[in-house]
Amino acid sequence: MENTLDSYKFSIDYWNQCRTSSETLLRLITSGVFFEITRDMYIKWTENLPDSIHAYVGVDITTASPSLGFLLIDSVCDSNPATVTSENISYAPYSEGFDELQTIPPFSCDEETGAGITVLEGLERSFRWMLNKKKYIENKVAEGASETAGMFQTFHIPMTDLDAIFADTTANKALVIIGLKADNTTAELILWSEDYGVHQTVEDVALPMPPYHNLSDYNLLQMAIN
Repeated sequence: MENTLDSYKFSIDYWNQCRTSSETLLRLITSGVFFEITRDMYIKWTENLPDSIHAYVGVDITTASPSLGFLLIDSVCDSNPATVTSENISYAPYSEGFDELQTIPPFSCDEETGAGITVLEGLERSFRWMLNKKKYIENKVAEGASETAGMFQTFHIPMTDLDAIFADTTANKALVIIGLKADNTTAELILWSEDYGVHQTVEDVALPMPPYHNLSDYNLLQMAIN
């Protein structure tokens, strides 16, 4: 995808238009399993002291077949149309997998996790999403596509979640996957540290919108769909 504001807005609007088709949404969602947040992204965001990161869902039509991606902007920049620029947006492809095999050690469930969720909870939620995403999407499409209902358009990631991962100076990236809570109605983003052997905890979750509590804070979305 081109690194231009017009390209980013187009991709978000494309996803917005897909929110009425279960088949299209499922095809796009199954095009990947995770995206990455790098330390460079994190460092740049911390300069603005934001409360959160807005992760917009977009569609890249420049690939062989349309593919999903996430457009990330900090809440401070997104709150002002003047700072919603390509320089303040990071694009993260929704990838199918790594180019090289990953060494993932056995997980245990007795870690001290602080405010985060446990590895077991993270695995349960990602497994629930894998099995139930088809019906979840169908239910969301049946709700209609509005500011208060329907398939998610963006996720709200608290900066505290990223702080917890990047506090480890050896962590270069966070891996982000979609999960589903036990109610089967609330999707979420779950952030994992890349160092499976050391960081066997999963940070807290990032919740989806709609429903929006204050749409004026999400200027990139408004610019894209209007």
